[in-house]
Amino acid sequence: MSSFLMSVVVQMMDFHRFCRGFHAKNVQVDEFEWSYIERDGRAEDKTEPVVFLHGFSSIKESWVRVAGGVDKRYRVVIPDLPGHGRTTPIDPTYSYKMEDQARRLHGFIETTIPADRKVHLVGCSMGGLLAGLYAALYPERVRSLTMICPAGLTMPKRSPTYEMLENTGRNLLLAHTTDDVLEMAEYLGHESAKFPRMLAAGLAAERRRQLPVLERLAQDMLARPTVLEDHLHHIRAKTLVLWGKNDRILDISSLPILQEKLSHIPTKHFIELDKCGHVVQHEKYDVCISAINAFFDDKVPQAP
Repeated sequence: MSSFLMSVVVQMMDFHRFCRGFHAKNVQVDEFEWSYIERDGRAEDKTEPVVFLHGFSSIKESWVRVAGGVDKRYRVVIPDLPGHGRTTPIDPTYSYKMEDQARRLHGFIETTIPADRKVHLVGCSMGGLLAGLYAALYPERVRSLTMICPAGLTMPKRSPTYEMLENTGRNLLLAHTTDDVLEMAEYLGHESAKFPRMLAAGLAAERRRQLPVLERLAQDMLARPTVLEDHLHHIRAKTLVLWGKNDRILDISSLPILQEKLSHIPTKHFIELDKCGHVVQHEKYDVCISAINAFFDDKVPQAP
């Protein structure tokens, strides 16, 4: 039943991204066959493409609503990162250290985006970490950087899920039972999510299939908890940061560290969102769209 339900969900996601103007593609880059979705830009010869990066254990389709709202002048590319979604292989024997993921992302960008085009990078959580790290390691390829509640920073005030990990060893982001998925959903947003139990069961089954890779990803990330912070001084691109004040996954107490260590960047904006948890792009998708479009146009993004 759960596999059937997930197949229905996947078909619905495919239909949704098709309706928003995205089409699916695959490309082989070194050891990975990348699955990604793309929307053509009406003026892509005059604008830089936008690359969206999803978070830990998420998929490319999680960005469709926000990415679909990006000004139609821009070409938009959203990959499943290695270890996730339909990008293959799903193999726990690989290293998923963020430096390795950044190198793989560079290969993907070099393959899919012309060398004379810089990119606008947008990432959330783990994807925000990866976007920032990529901007630090490959500054010549980045026009702008948008990070939404990024991982990889010192957290002066421990979030509830981080405290759970420290005190009990339980990583809720590795949820792979129906009850754990429902509990994880409670922590992701500012308000309790009404998540259907049948859908949670289907998602749990899919996460069990991916669990060995997710465990390796978590292990590699926890081994370098401040990997983004350690590279912030290398970032040169103009930067936008959005963070939910009620984030229970990555506490907003990390934001002042970003502000301090990005002080060398002339153009930077930091927006704190009231009544918003970790999944900013879902809870405040309209704010994300407005801020991103303003930022790309060299305007000052406004907090609601």
